[in-house]
Amino acid sequence: MVSEGGILFEERFLDKHAGQIISDTEVAIVELVANCWDAYATEVNISWPDASAGIAFQIADNGKGMTQEMFDRCWRKLDYDRIANDGKVVEPPGELENSSPRKAYGRNGRGRHAAFRFSDPYVVRTWRDGTEATYEVRRGAVQPFDIKLLQTRNDVTGHGTIITATAPTRLMMSSEEAKQALGMRFLADPNFKVAIDGSLVSFADLPALSLHELDVEVPPHGKAHMTVVDAEKSDRTMLQHGIAWRVNNRLVGSPGWVSFDHSRILDGRTKEARRFQFIVEADFLEDCVLPDWSSFNVSDAAWQKTQDAVHSAVHNYISSVTAGRRQETKAAVYNQLSSTVRQMPPASRDVWNQFVDQVVDSCPTISASEVEQVAGILANLEIANSKYGLVSRLHQMKPGDLDELHQILIDWNVRTAKLALDEIQSRLRLIQELDTKLRDPRLEEVADLQPLFDRSLWVFGPEFEAIDFTSNRGMTTVIQSLFGAKEKASLLRPDYVILPNGSVGFYSRDHYDTDHEVAGIARLVVAEIKRVGVVIGDEQKNQAWKYVTELIERGLIDERTQATCFVLGSRVSPTQASERIEWEGRVKIRPMSYDTFISRASARMLGLREKLKDAPFLKAAGVDAEAFIEPPGQIPLDLVGAVAH
Repeated sequence: MVSEGGILFEERFLDKHAGQIISDTEVAIVELVANCWDAYATEVNISWPDASAGIAFQIADNGKGMTQEMFDRCWRKLDYDRIANDGKVVEPPGELENSSPRKAYGRNGRGRHAAFRFSDPYVVRTWRDGTEATYEVRRGAVQPFDIKLLQTRNDVTGHGTIITATAPTRLMMSSEEAKQALGMRFLADPNFKVAIDGSLVSFADLPALSLHELDVEVPPHGKAHMTVVDAEKSDRTMLQHGIAWRVNNRLVGSPGWVSFDHSRILDGRTKEARRFQFIVEADFLEDCVLPDWSSFNVSDAAWQKTQDAVHSAVHNYISSVTAGRRQETKAAVYNQLSSTVRQMPPASRDVWNQFVDQVVDSCPTISASEVEQVAGILANLEIANSKYGLVSRLHQMKPGDLDELHQILIDWNVRTAKLALDEIQSRLRLIQELDTKLRDPRLEEVADLQPLFDRSLWVFGPEFEAIDFTSNRGMTTVIQSLFGAKEKASLLRPDYVILPNGSVGFYSRDHYDTDHEVAGIARLVVAEIKRVGVVIGDEQKNQAWKYVTELIERGLIDERTQATCFVLGSRVSPTQASERIEWEGRVKIRPMSYDTFISRASARMLGLREKLKDAPFLKAAGVDAEAFIEPPGQIPLDLVGAVAH
């Protein structure tokens, strides 16, 4: 019964939760035997069901068994976290204290549901520490399953667990097929014996096509015998795959693709890693085994030579088996990148072909997509103007820099990142150039400054950074005629006006009416730049206002226009430092010293001058990094006075 407000389950919940563990007989029997492994059983006896003979399924093991508290804790709980509760390894029972711990199969506790593949309900009898308990487990009507305690006994010796079906089951899988399925996975450790109907599972139960044997010579130490179990298809678990080392019919360490010296023989995630199992018998290594049988003495010469010989034999075997797939991989890569390869010159194409062949042959387990990624990079490098300069730079980078580059490429594409970096580089170079020229009182060509300010509107504030701020030649013509400026420089640079003591640039942004048509000027920026040494006072402010007045009178701007005039010089007179407001607030005249302008530019670049002082583009320009990041100093007063006069 479920209490009011309790959680209800559909009958199909358990089928979805356990998946193939319940629906696939091969998966189910493997999961049940894996549970025996995790209980550190050394013997597992299975009675295979035969409905015609009235024989029900049963699996019995001599593992560590469970108390009632342990059974309730793991069997009743959905998604029982075995690793969190019991750890990744299984310690042996007391009578096997000299045996090595085992790596556990179980992860989420779903393997126990495999018994439902053979019976509903089924009975579990488990005993340890002198007590025995028997339970009935059946699929529930309003919850995934129900558990009922049938009986308990005390003064029971030993330990183990037996799962029994309550009735004979008719299955499509035969006992011989079950032996093959278990033999593919549980023959690595000779001390873990599995029997079906009294017959031990052995190599003889495996199909001839799945079993291969070869000898590996290790002179002068001896000969290692290697048995290869080929599952022909990748298996969902990696636990029993890899290389298993046996010495005197005892397993050393655990099977796997990572050797005892932590070197990786094969990537455990690949299809081949989930397909093959190599069982190596090398009794001549007895003196190399550590006392706890967890590993070999990695410094022993016999072990080192044997390991190298066996690993080479493993690679050669996998390479021979996967030769056909490698040809398919090469063909797929050639086909996918053919359009790019055709752009390469013949010599580069030969290099590329050799590279693909060598990678695929040297790494037989590498996938076509992985080869394609690397080969695609190589092809693009051959075509690129920079060739392998990028590879050289990557080679010189530290691991931390490579990680940061990887993160940049995750967050940005290369083109976008280059646009951003180009803009930063351009602005930092601009600041450096302004910093140099505005601090040089000997600068004669004022016209050289105005082109710099053409690219410096962003310094004045974010509102002047819009892309639609452009030089206004019509206004420049008015000022030229007003001041009679006919110097040669002004003809060469019609976007601004060169005056005797400085230059003036006009930058405007259009105003649009309700029909989205241009209707005058919305914003006007006047940038008046005085010669180095000029002090900004009332006279200079008046000049800026005179320019705007002329534009108003000639109808070039009207009451819809907001105008800002920046008057820049070496210094600002203390009595004229405030902003001047004209034309009912529509015109603002702001005096600004070059020091302030440079400081504002640096601030708007968020202090990047300091952070990027070692940037290659600054070093290439011959910039003194330390001098470059120093704030601009004040021009000496006597020199200012001399220039002003």
